[in-house]
Amino acid sequence: MEINADYVIRRTILFHNKCGFALGENPKAPNPYVTWQFNEQDGHRDYFWGHYHNDPEIAERDLHNRAEDYQRRYHVFEVEQEPDKETYKYYSTQRPIDIGTYPKSYFNRPIHMDVYFTRQQVPGEAFQAWGAIIYAQPLTDREMRDYELRPARENLDIRRQMDAQAQVVGKWEDAHHLPEQKRLTWFYPNFGSYVAKEYVTPEQLAVRVRSIERQEAARAHKEAKRQPPIMEQLKAAQQEAQADWGPEAPTKKAPDRGER
Repeated sequence: MEINADYVIRRTILFHNKCGFALGENPKAPNPYVTWQFNEQDGHRDYFWGHYHNDPEIAERDLHNRAEDYQRRYHVFEVEQEPDKETYKYYSTQRPIDIGTYPKSYFNRPIHMDVYFTRQQVPGEAFQAWGAIIYAQPLTDREMRDYELRPARENLDIRRQMDAQAQVVGKWEDAHHLPEQKRLTWFYPNFGSYVAKEYVTPEQLAVRVRSIERQEAARAHKEAKRQPPIMEQLKAAQQEAQADWGPEAPTKKAPDRGER
């Protein structure tokens, strides 16, 4: 999921010359929809020339009109982009699922709901919920926060986040020789990487990462305090440089002009 200027990118049309057009959505903005042109280089996109809209259907039509006009002008062909086959599940932890209790974007509507009769424990998770909602695209952090939704650990973005965190935690656990019963990760030799243990929740892994970051910051601060003041470092460096240059060459005595 890509975000530009607080707009979530919902649709893209890319051409073979690494240029294209995108449609963004931000329900909180005065104009909730926008189409941009973009240039792509090394996987990064620069967006420009925004057309802002209040109607999603007009915005989607503008996206295709801009792309078709560009295609006619520059004789480029569209690059097929792999559709996202993943789905994203979110749990309603604070209230039963009802109208107004979940995000309902025009371009990312719920595709399935599991409504529970009571608030119950979610298998494999560390919380209870009133039900689950499945989307074709991931929700933003703000959407989850506004509606108090919790992502499922099998969501692609959560899996990637946990994989990245596991590498940090695993190396730290090895360096500190943590006993097996206290570890959150184990090393997977087939892939040469660390993996979170099956019972470990995303929250536990995130807490361990924050703890490691605080320890590293404290260690770096302590090391910085051990360093001598900057003026002493500069003086020592100057003395070292002079030692490398060797003794100064004797000055040549200039002739006495008066003797000529």
